Amino acid sequence: MFRYFWLEGEDLPAGIGFGHFTPLHFLQLFFCFLLCLVLCVTFRRCSFRGQTRYLKVLAAAMLAGNLARDAFLFSIGRMSLAFMPLHLCSFSIFVYLLHAFLPERQDPETGAVIQSRFRELLGETGFVLLLPGTVSALLFPDWTDYPVLNFMNLHSFLWHTVLSAYPILLYLTRRIKPRIRHIWFPVCFLLVITPPIYAFDRAFGYNYLFINWPLEGTPIWTIYEAMGDSWRIGYAALVITVITAVYLIIEGLRLLVHALHR
Repeated sequence: MFRYFWLEGEDLPAGIGFGHFTPLHFLQLFFCFLLCLVLCVTFRRCSFRGQTRYLKVLAAAMLAGNLARDAFLFSIGRMSLAFMPLHLCSFSIFVYLLHAFLPERQDPETGAVIQSRFRELLGETGFVLLLPGTVSALLFPDWTDYPVLNFMNLHSFLWHTVLSAYPILLYLTRRIKPRIRHIWFPVCFLLVITPPIYAFDRAFGYNYLFINWPLEGTPIWTIYEAMGDSWRIGYAALVITVITAVYLIIEGLRLLVHALHR
């Protein structure tokens, strides 16, 4: 049962993976949902000071999880540039670490969270950009060649679930209040990180941010089939559409709640 547990992708035989949207994939997604739900429930039960510590522990756990994976890869001689923290999900580690350790305090009268504008925008970027990215990774994983009972597979699902939970916790406790007029911040974030990563991809033949070639079995692949060599334009449009859609959904929910309380 655990024959392939400690093997990296290059050491695995073909045909033992779980595949996209198979029963095994859905089963793992179900457990990811349960874990996220547990994190949300336990977080909500904490005091404000406890929630502040909770966020710091989660952010540190994301980094520790990534380092644990790297230590495993080093131990079996499979660590390479292919595992650099240059995907959008990996950037979440640094965004959430910075967010968690920037100061916050609670207004003693209203109970509202008082924090810097920069900190709030970091959290908002996590919700409207990084969260859709990590959820997409869970829905369209690029590690489906692994069997379910494999360290790399289980680590990937667990790690992406924790990444997904962090911005949800911020939204649930109103540490972030996304407004569509803030859309410039996640867009600027992408404009800053994308060119150097694309240059790295071109120089070393990797596919961070999936901008060197489309990943088969994902919406990006569908765009590639429809647009051919112009697929990157469609990819960029998809990203902006997703960010805008998240903002519009939040704005719509805000208007609905306001109307119901009138």
